[in-house]
Amino acid sequence: MPVKLIASRSGRGGFTLVEMLMAMLVMTVGLLGLLQSVNVAYQQSLRDKLRKEATSLAEARMHDWCRQPFASIVGTEPTVERGEKVVGGASWRYEVRRERQAVGSDTVKLQLVVTWSVRGVSNNHEIFALRTRRDGE
Repeated sequence: MPVKLIASRSGRGGFTLVEMLMAMLVMTVGLLGLLQSVNVAYQQSLRDKLRKEATSLAEARMHDWCRQPFASIVGTEPTVERGEKVVGGASWRYEVRRERQAVGSDTVKLQLVVTWSVRGVSNNHEIFALRTRRDGE
């Protein structure tokens, strides 16, 4: 003898109010998790853009510094330059610190550090170069 399944007392199929509320709760938690992952991805993308900017800035400043005559490089004291740019629609403040150290009579070690902060976390990008006296300098 076949058994007839009855979904509700009225005999009509469908979801109960409790089932709908539970489904909505599960969907809301899932959407909040997805929203948080989008936020984390955006923050990581911004960090990557800022690091790329810092790298480009450091390389450009180092190339400019290395192009100077050797006498002007040797005579320089450590300097700090502060600046601001718009990166990814947001203002980016940075600091460029240049220091030199004599390695020999005709060679200096050039150090350039770009420092910036993202959401209270300080970051820096540091590069070095050796510059020797060229013929005729």
